[in-house]
Amino acid sequence: MNGSINAGKSSVGACVAALLPRAAFLEGDDHDAPDDAPLTQRIEAAWRRIEAQVAADEADYLVVAYPVDELRYEALSRACARKGATLFLVTLAPPLEIALSDRGARRLSAQERKRIQEMYVEGYPVRAFSDLVIDNSRISIEKAAELVARRVLETVATG
Repeated sequence: MNGSINAGKSSVGACVAALLPRAAFLEGDDHDAPDDAPLTQRIEAAWRRIEAQVAADEADYLVVAYPVDELRYEALSRACARKGATLFLVTLAPPLEIALSDRGARRLSAQERKRIQEMYVEGYPVRAFSDLVIDNSRISIEKAAELVARRVLETVATG
């Protein structure tokens, strides 16, 4: 699950994992780096954990919620290939003004709002390597998750 901060990766991703058989959910933001560590250190810690989990996980489906750039996409592709797993990348792409708003119980800090703007400029909502892009601003978390789960299952069924 790719997208900017506040795109809905964690909410939709957890719901997708609940819909897929023998699935596990990995929250990419759960890493060992301190919250006040520099952004690059937190990103590296998160990706080390994600790649290790891809290698070790025994679930039929591993749903990961974390922003993906091209370098990380290539690394994730290699990790999946080593495991013999199929990578299906979903990008959640609500309009910028929606991503910048307080959604649900989440209250964004000024620093998060700044980073969201940077992520949109960096192209997180329009990744060319995405298998599915969803503007999830006008649909429920459950509906977005159903769309994702259906496409994943269709992709697996057709090879």
